[in-house]
Amino acid sequence: MSSPRKVERKLAAIMFTDIAGFASLASNNEQFALDLLQKQREVVFPIIKSYNGILHKELGDGLLISFNLTSESVKCAIDIQKTIKDIKDLNLRIGIHEGEIAIGGNDVLGDDVNVASRIEPFSAVGGVSISGKVQQNISSNPDFKTQFLAKPNLKGVNQEISIFAIISENLPLPDMSTINAKIDKSNKFKKEILLSTTFGILLFFS
Repeated sequence: MSSPRKVERKLAAIMFTDIAGFASLASNNEQFALDLLQKQREVVFPIIKSYNGILHKELGDGLLISFNLTSESVKCAIDIQKTIKDIKDLNLRIGIHEGEIAIGGNDVLGDDVNVASRIEPFSAVGGVSISGKVQQNISSNPDFKTQFLAKPNLKGVNQEISIFAIISENLPLPDMSTINAKIDKSNKFKKEILLSTTFGILLFFS
């Protein structure tokens, strides 16, 4: 019988990255998409390592990375976006959150991992979105400039999360109409759950 897998729990800055439009690229030209993933490995992986980041998983075109220091995660994200700026179709969105993760083998779990994954889509292409926790931790560092984006109801997330954009080094802000559409969608999802729950309670008592 195999021994139980040891699980390590720690506080970390959690980064998710995603290549914008990758599914469309892959459907149109599979070889080009595979070459783009290889280019990401060649360019992005060494940057992650230089900031002491730990790459836990490749999730298709996305990456799940953790850092011991929140400031290093933000520096790494900015460096990645500056470095890949002129690489054709390597258009990344990056999201960062801070919280507790559980590491077991190649698996990384925890509510805060889910939060980080929900924050990433709020990033501009070529930009970086962060949670309020990350923003608080870097607020005293003059090298980092941020702008508040939204306080959405994130699907599957019970925490109250504020989302900011990093605007240092001329990183782009997301289109606010897109952000508002995401917020409207999440609010609609929450209302649907509330209505279905209320309807269920009424049926129970009737």
